[in-house]
Amino acid sequence: MIFIRNNLFALLISLLFWTCTFIPFDASAERLVQNKNQYHANLWDRIRSGFALALPPDSKAIRKIEALYAQNPEAFNRIVASSERYLYYIVDEIERRDMPMEIALLPVIESSYNPMNKSHRQAAGLWQFIPATGKILGLAQNVWHDDRRDIVASTQAALDYLQYLYKKFNNWKLAIAAYNLGEGAVSKILAKSVHKGRAVNFYDLNLPTEVKNYVFRLLAVKDLIVNSKKYGIKLRPVPNRPYFDTVQIREPIDISLVTRLANISEAEFNALNPAYNRYVIKVMSEPRTLLLPRDNKEIFLKNLETYQDPKVSWQFYRVKKDENIHEIATRFGTTVKQLQAINGISRNKNLTLGQKILVPQAIGEIYAENTAHRKKQLQNYRSGVYIVRKGDTLSEIAKRHGTTVDQIKLWNDSDENLSIGQKLQLSRS
Repeated sequence: MIFIRNNLFALLISLLFWTCTFIPFDASAERLVQNKNQYHANLWDRIRSGFALALPPDSKAIRKIEALYAQNPEAFNRIVASSERYLYYIVDEIERRDMPMEIALLPVIESSYNPMNKSHRQAAGLWQFIPATGKILGLAQNVWHDDRRDIVASTQAALDYLQYLYKKFNNWKLAIAAYNLGEGAVSKILAKSVHKGRAVNFYDLNLPTEVKNYVFRLLAVKDLIVNSKKYGIKLRPVPNRPYFDTVQIREPIDISLVTRLANISEAEFNALNPAYNRYVIKVMSEPRTLLLPRDNKEIFLKNLETYQDPKVSWQFYRVKKDENIHEIATRFGTTVKQLQAINGISRNKNLTLGQKILVPQAIGEIYAENTAHRKKQLQNYRSGVYIVRKGDTLSEIAKRHGTTVDQIKLWNDSDENLSIGQKLQLSRS
């Protein structure tokens, strides 16, 4: 019995030892598996290693699409070049979610990796969301910004939606088809096929030709990336490291000031932050996230910390009765063209009563002060009191108020010397 107990005890100690030994080893191995793709110097190699969708047995349709791309490699490389700012972030997110890496190529099909692309159906951004779908997925769309064009927000929404579709259909090709056609339409086609006892895989389903071609285009691009040399396409290497970093903005700021403080061009800012519709980044209840080139983030934060002047040079102005854009432009020391550009007003569109438009802040404040001053002067005039302003003379004041210089002197027991801010009685009560 003692022998058995000793052996059991030895076995227990042995199991405990090996368990303790292998747990950290397994955890380390898992980290190695997760990070193995991150050791590629070229991001394209990392992308290739994550591809998971097989080409169809009969690839005629895909070969046809590939031929179109291969015949115009310059156009294909322009799309590839457009992707370079965004690709690392998207690849990283797809890898983190354990999704097929083909998903990173969807914006090639949707928008040619141009976040400013807009379709005839009003779909916008890298992932081409129509307004209704954008709202369902929580992408804000207002006068200040359209988050369908926001690189981070739209990517998160697209990947969330694709994961949801995969969970629903349990097939990535069907999920991608549903992303294009709509989950309701794909569900109906699937239900019909099941009802008729037919096969329910992607290739056998009675999907519209354009939807199948959508998936084929994605697979064709994937095959071009895998076999780029075969098709005579030279893929420019993309460094396997982040291109941009995020910065939280908690108060309104001019885009022109951001570019100055970050030491980047306006074109670079717009490429990374295409969601903004105006020259001002409006911060409401939640902070806004800006993307800046990684090397410029600290420059921006350091400069922002020491910047003491106003951060916004534009303000809202409410259009009054019978005002037109020419009058407002003159009053606020700007041009009609600039007002139209910042407010998204077309050339032939008239302003409406109560419409809110952006006008230059500094001059706007002066105008507001002058307006307030005129109101105060009017109140004083109605009460029989006039406050002297710079350049006033007694004769001008008398003429303006229908009286005489002598009468003003009599009412105020004064001579002709005036001082700015002096109150003159213009009637006897």
